[in-house]
Amino acid sequence: MASERIVTITLNTAVDHVIEAEGLRIGSHVRAHRLGRSPGGKGVNVARILGALGTKSVATGFVGKGELGMFEEFLERVGTGRAVTQFLTVRGRTRDNITIMDPQLDSETHIRTEGFNVQREDVRRLLSKAAMLARPDTVICLMGSTPPGVVMGDLRTIAHRCAEGEARLVVDMEGDALRAMIGERMWMLKVNDNELAEVAGEAIATQEDAMRVGRRYLVSEGGPSEVVIVTRGAAGAVLLTPDEAHSAQAFVHPGRIAHTVGCGDALLAGVLHGWKSRMGWGEVLKVGVGTATGHAVSREPGVLEMEAVEEFIESTTTTPV
Repeated sequence: MASERIVTITLNTAVDHVIEAEGLRIGSHVRAHRLGRSPGGKGVNVARILGALGTKSVATGFVGKGELGMFEEFLERVGTGRAVTQFLTVRGRTRDNITIMDPQLDSETHIRTEGFNVQREDVRRLLSKAAMLARPDTVICLMGSTPPGVVMGDLRTIAHRCAEGEARLVVDMEGDALRAMIGERMWMLKVNDNELAEVAGEAIATQEDAMRVGRRYLVSEGGPSEVVIVTRGAAGAVLLTPDEAHSAQAFVHPGRIAHTVGCGDALLAGVLHGWKSRMGWGEVLKVGVGTATGHAVSREPGVLEMEAVEEFIESTTTTPV
């Protein structure tokens, strides 16, 4: 297991901007200061956090030609040399994601722009890349939103390429993309409680709800996945397999939370790092939740403070359920 290669595919990369604006009011002039600006997108986030944790990965997907250098330099630096970049450039500019934090209201506002349009030739290049990377010793993470030009059938084709190459497929998507992938066989499905509620068509209010509904998507119950992880924000997360179920939660004073951007990606990176380190599923989830919490209290967006991660991995509680 330790020799497994992890590949992240980010179809809709972004440049993340995090700013703080106290007393934000729509339609008014507000003074703000920038907390961070960094390349992002779910797979990019997972690759950089894996690198910080000490696990190698390959990051691929689409990026605007003008931003390629920024993404490569960032992952080389923040991923501590462990994230190899194999991005495919496309016409147009990589989109911007803007998070506005208001400490007065204790709120976060997220603004997402659409970004580049992907051409069919771009999609063909990505499908070829996925087929080349899909091997029995590889975990392929298909993550995030889809840019204009990528259709749901393209996602299913990536799943088929993974199956043909006997690679383990991890899916972390939402909306139509998640619904499209539910019919495909995968190794791991990661959703938050809102995404699970949307795809299942019912409310997820408690841990018991998350476990009950999440189990429907296990292979043993006729679903698509061997492992299901449901994240629940401050309430922690649950991890389900046909034979095991675990919950985990970290306790942190709300005043320590710096931001929540990318916390779900940090959890998945921690899970994959723990799995590669040959931990049992309970410990794997503990590392995932601890990493996500450490990420939330890290003061500079895009930079993981390992001291905080170690603190919360140690203090996170896990329970077989």
